[in-house]
Amino acid sequence: MAIRADVAAQRARACKAFMAQVHSTTAKEGITPSTLHALKLKLVALAKRADLFPLADFAMPDAQGRTYPLLVEENDGHGLYLTIGLPGKEAAPHDHGIWCVNAAVSGQEQHVFYRRTDDGRRAGSATIAKVGEVMVEPGSGMVMADHDIHSTEVVGDRPAVGLALYGYALARFPSVTWFHPEFTSVRATLSRRHAA
Repeated sequence: MAIRADVAAQRARACKAFMAQVHSTTAKEGITPSTLHALKLKLVALAKRADLFPLADFAMPDAQGRTYPLLVEENDGHGLYLTIGLPGKEAAPHDHGIWCVNAAVSGQEQHVFYRRTDDGRRAGSATIAKVGEVMVEPGSGMVMADHDIHSTEVVGDRPAVGLALYGYALARFPSVTWFHPEFTSVRATLSRRHAA
């Protein structure tokens, strides 16, 4: 039990050091494509320290996926999470409304990126077009700016374990917009910006 407590303490220190690097980087440059790329490289480096994230410390999800807070800042601060997705878990195209950075600890998650092609004037209706994709696996990651759109799918026969850094903690997310291309429809969740 002492070994697991020591790993938890090391993990907490590493997450705190990572978040300090995040704030140092964004304080100099703000949130730009180059900043997000720099944050991705830092998160990939943290995810490579797989010994800090043993699955024994994080229960497998009962359903398709689960998210564990690693370091969640107060008020409008950032949120750093460990995510676990079971094979086959997928999410339809969506826009978080806030930037994020992902990196893999183990397993593979396919991210497909889209852009909106309609003008947004027709309520409940939207069209999107695919603009790229990336496989997030150990040694790699991905970034999304505010209002980028992506879908996700865990591929292969192993769970995808990853780290996710969001511009806001999940409890303070803005409205998330979900796109359903086969129906050319769109829906939005309620914003959590003032709920937490």
